[in-house]
Amino acid sequence: MLTMGLGVSGGLGVSGAVLGRHRDATGLAQDVETLASDAFQGRDNGTPGSLLAQNYLISQLKTFSVGLDATRSGDDAFKQPFAGGVNVVGLIRGKRLPNEYVVVGAHYDHFAPGGCWAKVPGDDICNGATDNAAGVAAVLSVGRQIRREGGALGRSVILALWDREEDGLLGSAYYVNHPIAPLENTVGYVNFDIQGANLLPSLRKISFALGAETGGAELQSIVKHAIGGGPLQTQRLSSIFGQGRSDYVNFIGKHIPTVFFSDATGPCYHTTQDEVDIVDFGKLRQQAAIAFAVTRRLAQTSHAPTFVAGTPVATFEDAAALARVTNAGLPDLDRFPEPQRSQLLKWRSDLIAIVAAGPAQFDDADVGTVLAGAAAAVNALTLGDCDGFLTKP
Repeated sequence: MLTMGLGVSGGLGVSGAVLGRHRDATGLAQDVETLASDAFQGRDNGTPGSLLAQNYLISQLKTFSVGLDATRSGDDAFKQPFAGGVNVVGLIRGKRLPNEYVVVGAHYDHFAPGGCWAKVPGDDICNGATDNAAGVAAVLSVGRQIRREGGALGRSVILALWDREEDGLLGSAYYVNHPIAPLENTVGYVNFDIQGANLLPSLRKISFALGAETGGAELQSIVKHAIGGGPLQTQRLSSIFGQGRSDYVNFIGKHIPTVFFSDATGPCYHTTQDEVDIVDFGKLRQQAAIAFAVTRRLAQTSHAPTFVAGTPVATFEDAAALARVTNAGLPDLDRFPEPQRSQLLKWRSDLIAIVAAGPAQFDDADVGTVLAGAAAAVNALTLGDCDGFLTKP
């Protein structure tokens, strides 16, 4: 994570009262409400709740994909077992270049009861609605949209739901070291971790896209155009701002062009209050649309991105993006205690000065200022009571 129908049939035991509160035509709400329900008990690997999650995910994947592992049959074709966990992977075969692949992924695991922080006594279930049922929903939405547009794109699309991310990115690590589809034929990876979440009331329109520099100008252009100028102001940042804490890092390690979408870690992160009622479904729908636009372009373009090594750790553009975020968040500074408030104000002042000096003056000292301030800001944003900030104060 960034530190900056069968729905319910088949005996899953999810309350009908839960499903439907946020239902929409995209299926996003059903996915989040199902996976983040108490019946799934946090989806921790190796538990009955994890098995329920696997069955639900396969039931959805079956409607628009086949199992990725052609050596296995039935539901097992959608499974990649590994020590202590099971990845769930589907394939939508491409029309023109079926042996080239775009991987779209998110982790579906979370924590067993009592495994996360209970900010309110009496609730020990770690539902993981934004982390990462919403990210999983974004992946599934890509598959549904491909089906609506004819059932296939130019390249094949792999929809990957990782297990044991919370234990150290183990599911995606297993995949890249034991790939079912050749990594040398994988043109890009799109990762989702923490979606539909708001950091502050003033940052409801802010989200993040990290690491597109790994695919050079081609991937950066794809991500920029997918984001567009629409109401969700997704800020593009270098991969380091993810701090290596989500599955994207394993693909970068194998030199695969990668972009990581996240809403960062707010006051609900890894708490029992990360439930459906704090998910910003309007934001999630916009994120899903961006996800599909990126996937579609990667699967259709004749100029697939190539991995670029040795990119700068942080750039002037990172400083400019973070200055925009700190400026937008200024109305909510009174939510932070001292010394965090003074620390954030100082960082904002430093960012403004860096931007005013221009890109030609950006140097190693500025890189240190940007990175140190981002780390401190991320820690500060987890403070306070869990709140989805869905309505204006």
